[in-house]
Amino acid sequence: MKTYRKLFRYALKEQMEYRFNFSFSILTMIINDAAFLIIFAIFLSYFSSTGLTLGSFLLLFALNTLVYALINGIFANIGELPNLIEQGKLDYYLSFPVKTLPFLMVSKIKVHNLGDLFFSLLAFVAYILFFLEGNRLLFSLKALGVSLLGGIFGFGLFVLIGSVGFVLQRGSKLRDLFQSFFLVFGSYPPEVFEQQKLILPLLWLIGIFPSAYLPYWILIGKGGRETWLALVLLSGGMLRIGIQTFQYGLKNYSSGNLVLQQ
Repeated sequence: MKTYRKLFRYALKEQMEYRFNFSFSILTMIINDAAFLIIFAIFLSYFSSTGLTLGSFLLLFALNTLVYALINGIFANIGELPNLIEQGKLDYYLSFPVKTLPFLMVSKIKVHNLGDLFFSLLAFVAYILFFLEGNRLLFSLKALGVSLLGGIFGFGLFVLIGSVGFVLQRGSKLRDLFQSFFLVFGSYPPEVFEQQKLILPLLWLIGIFPSAYLPYWILIGKGGRETWLALVLLSGGMLRIGIQTFQYGLKNYSSGNLVLQQ
């Protein structure tokens, strides 16, 4: 564990070498996310009869940007896993005497996607200050718990999707498709899709329900113990499936530079 912490700190220091670029990249992503929120606020000002609220959108957007920052910012190689496999770049990580998946996780950080992380934290604070009706401390603890569980599910899901690259030569296309669906459908509260029976199975398939909607329902008070239990089981199950699929693919992995047999 100490080795991985050192590797993560090294990756972070590498990105912070140019402080201005580091800060500017984060700031521009925060502005980009805020602009999307402003557009939704304008939409609500003209279509207030939809039943949607700025608070519900803000809360869901905070959950989604947190998961996205985890996969594409803090542990950027998880989002890049299909590309690493397709281009034979996984060989580099296999040449070190450490476990491959944790090494992959901590070896790369994307600065601009760290802006999603900071925006997520700011969005949670804004929701607590301006929209929350209830105990702020209890909500903060719940938000921390469900965010971690949603992030674990999203992490496991994208490890699974990335591991498809061991089988398909174009696993990156599947990754891009899932990310697009995740951003498009996950940006709207589940109330939007309540009457769309054909869309609901798709939202389960692409992971929106476990990573964002179940945490969202818990935080707004619609989810009880059953929802907590479902979220814990789904997150743990997806993480296990993702890791096992990666390990299975790794045993049969080969590229032009290396043949790995375990």
